[in-house]
Amino acid sequence: LPVGAVNQSQERRAQARRVLASRGMTEAVTFSFLPGREAALFGGAPESIRLVNPISSDLDVMRPSLLPNLIRAIARNEDRGIGNRALFEVGPQFAGENPEDQSIFASGVRAGQSGPRDWSETPRDVDVFDVKADVLDLLARLGGPSSGAQLLAEAPAWYHPGRSGTYQLGPKSVLAHFGEMHPRVLKEMDIDVPAGACNGRQLSRW
Repeated sequence: LPVGAVNQSQERRAQARRVLASRGMTEAVTFSFLPGREAALFGGAPESIRLVNPISSDLDVMRPSLLPNLIRAIARNEDRGIGNRALFEVGPQFAGENPEDQSIFASGVRAGQSGPRDWSETPRDVDVFDVKADVLDLLARLGGPSSGAQLLAEAPAWYHPGRSGTYQLGPKSVLAHFGEMHPRVLKEMDIDVPAGACNGRQLSRW
């Protein structure tokens, strides 16, 4: 590539950031590590991505998901009286120790109340439809196959059953999960307001 050129993966990341920011979310840049107890809430982590010499005893696992750190950031903001409850991050998730086990994802979390869409509406609790809209907009504006994707009314266990879903192409090609967070997960992470999240698969290809 010429000096200053960007590849398709880098362009998709930049576009994903623009899309999510345009939807009223603020970009966060968090550690690639997290506590093992939080990783366990999001499917756990293989022993191979546990750190032998972590920078902190509370940061002992490479993150299997971007969502825990985003949720934790919202909790910290809440403790400090910062009202921003809509954050996103585009970055790597780790499923193992090998290079092919690292994938780039785009994730967003909304918590508390959703602002009114126009002057005649009052704020309401964030729900599954807010984060579903985030996913659909992201897929459409990245040129993804949103119209041909299959919608399943199921998602990983850290989402609320019946209030979550998955977009995929065929049985093995997951595009994104979205939904309200499971109350158990929110309680474990000290979040006392409703929250929804979306987590889109690697952006380098569909």
